[in-house]
Amino acid sequence: MSFRIYTSLSSVVAAACLLTFYACDPERVETPPLGVTEDSYFSTELEFERALFNAYAKMTDWYWFGGGSTATPNMAPVFHLMGDDITEASGPYGRWELFSGISPSDGRVAYMWEKTYELLQRSNLVIQKTEQAEPENFDDPSFLEVHRGEALFLRSLANFMLFNLYGTAPNINERLTSENTDQPRSQGVDLLDQIVTDLQTAAPLLPESWEARDLGRVNRPAAYGLLTKALVFRGNYTGNTADYSAAVEAFKNIEGRELTPNYTDNFNALTENNSESLFEFQASAAPKGDNPWLYNDGAWRGVESMSTFWGFYTVEPTAARNNLVGTPWRVTEKIFNAYGSDPRIAYFTEDDRSFTKYGKAGLEVLTQSGRPASQNNVRILRYADAMLLAAEGMVRSGGNLPEAIELVNRLRERASNWATSDTITDVTLPEAYDTAESDPAVVLEWIRAERIIELCGEKEKRWFDLKRYDAAGDLSLQNWDGSDAYFSSDLSAEFQFEYPKNLVLPIPQAEIDRNSAISENNPGY
Repeated sequence: MSFRIYTSLSSVVAAACLLTFYACDPERVETPPLGVTEDSYFSTELEFERALFNAYAKMTDWYWFGGGSTATPNMAPVFHLMGDDITEASGPYGRWELFSGISPSDGRVAYMWEKTYELLQRSNLVIQKTEQAEPENFDDPSFLEVHRGEALFLRSLANFMLFNLYGTAPNINERLTSENTDQPRSQGVDLLDQIVTDLQTAAPLLPESWEARDLGRVNRPAAYGLLTKALVFRGNYTGNTADYSAAVEAFKNIEGRELTPNYTDNFNALTENNSESLFEFQASAAPKGDNPWLYNDGAWRGVESMSTFWGFYTVEPTAARNNLVGTPWRVTEKIFNAYGSDPRIAYFTEDDRSFTKYGKAGLEVLTQSGRPASQNNVRILRYADAMLLAAEGMVRSGGNLPEAIELVNRLRERASNWATSDTITDVTLPEAYDTAESDPAVVLEWIRAERIIELCGEKEKRWFDLKRYDAAGDLSLQNWDGSDAYFSSDLSAEFQFEYPKNLVLPIPQAEIDRNSAISENNPGY
């Protein structure tokens, strides 16, 4: 972890920052707060920074423990189990892997929606205030544009989640007030369009890097990395080859980043924010004790969680590493049979296929003994991810195939050198692909396979990839089931994936009931 993001909302414009799109009561939106007001706030850089850090802090709700209750559920099964790389051992979260019983009233469906729109609202607040501020009122007004760039990135990250999880979620690109809380669903790739526009604006505003005390804040490489991703995804969904060319150019703007020699540095709590990192969630321990059962907007100032939860990747039965998720995550039979001898999968895989990425001994650092809270950052976006997306963009745009293959080979070379250096045995060292290969279909298959191996079990990766591959026509999810050839579930219960219904989650029922601009749910719900 690096910069601290636990800032008390009571010292910020509380009514504005806590305003949420989800289940919003318009009559309470503009209730004047006690004490500090908007008119008296946002007069110093520190006040702007506090509001900005409150937007960063909302990412905690994606990654913390949460106790697994309906009121405050952890989101781990949503990020991991919908896909073909990770399965469960016993099935306490089976509905997410089996696509059974996921309804508009599901607690996780509503929680993810609510918390993501809270992040959006906080980002929009900062964007609005930086645009309205009078630069001459500050000794050094340059921070305004930087803060705006950071908030635009956070809004983009939230929209990326919403697009990939809900598909047609409303595109909220302005701060909500009592007059505009009813917002219609977006259409097509509207959210991706917004992301591209926002990141193209944000990237030039952001610094190339930060000083040590601010390490982990959004910088220019992060913006260009997410832009690379958004452009490739939009190209997959629209078939517009210009997006692939633009993605390659965005990738080339990522400066000062390189692969770490040691692959596990990307999952080790002691090597966070390294040369390969583009953006991470900065996990922390709250200043008065980190309570992983309390989410970070409670009335109990000072003990709420700013940590992450990696229990599903922990198999050691000690008190401090107690597997409170209820079951260890496993690499699927499908992925293990195809790629299990690659050191990037073999190193983390136990005899029963339990997968210990982030939880391998020596990688995880806990905040408190006996608690599930961890200070090991979530690596949201790595340079390796952007490299493979850029390689895909090169191939799909009819670009330089040898250059695309070389990007893949750099990852394979890193894996081989790391496994050799760390004396990892009983593995097959990856070999370089032939840069003379001239068939784009073959190279695309290499890239897709490399993404499985390099990013296996990492949050928000495989399920999002499968959906875009389906949209691009690379594969069809239409007849996929739980067998080893497809989703490869270890669970014996009935698999209930419906196509195209389950490509997205439903819009929460509470939102439909509240929002007069939304009259129907996503198809099939």
